[in-house]
Amino acid sequence: MLTRRKLFVAATLAAVVSRLDAAELKRWKGKPAALPIELLTPEGAPFSLKQLRGKVVLVNFWATWCEPCITEMPSLQRLRNELAASDFEVLAVNYQEGPARINGFIQKMNLTLPVVRDTDGSVARNWGARVFPASYLVDRAGDIRYAASGDVDWTSPKMVSTIRSLLAPQPSR
Repeated sequence: MLTRRKLFVAATLAAVVSRLDAAELKRWKGKPAALPIELLTPEGAPFSLKQLRGKVVLVNFWATWCEPCITEMPSLQRLRNELAASDFEVLAVNYQEGPARINGFIQKMNLTLPVVRDTDGSVARNWGARVFPASYLVDRAGDIRYAASGDVDWTSPKMVSTIRSLLAPQPSR
């Protein structure tokens, strides 16, 4: 039987490992094209990732019960604010929670970024999001370029520089 001390040690170790693993945005090695996202907002309005084509998009899978997600969310909002004048957007994909819970969280965290609901978890599964938060950086053409598992400080100079490199005009081929 697990004692409180063992549970505390396991939780602390998981948090440290998550933090170490999340510190790095890794080049994407899976299928290049981002899979479709066609979901509803908490208010019930339809939203599609296709609406953001031509922008660099950070797709973030999260849940209100996820401590690393709660830690990360303010940096996602600050990043969105910092890059507001460019063709950049953050799309927060909530994992299997109801509108009331999501809206309460959005209000509490003072978030203005777009949020959609993955009510059955199928979009998260299709994208390979196995750990929350899970983030995917999608270029203007709709291809996944980078991914991160665990919470990230999205306003760190390294992260902002990587995103700005995707926002820069690309030479013609």
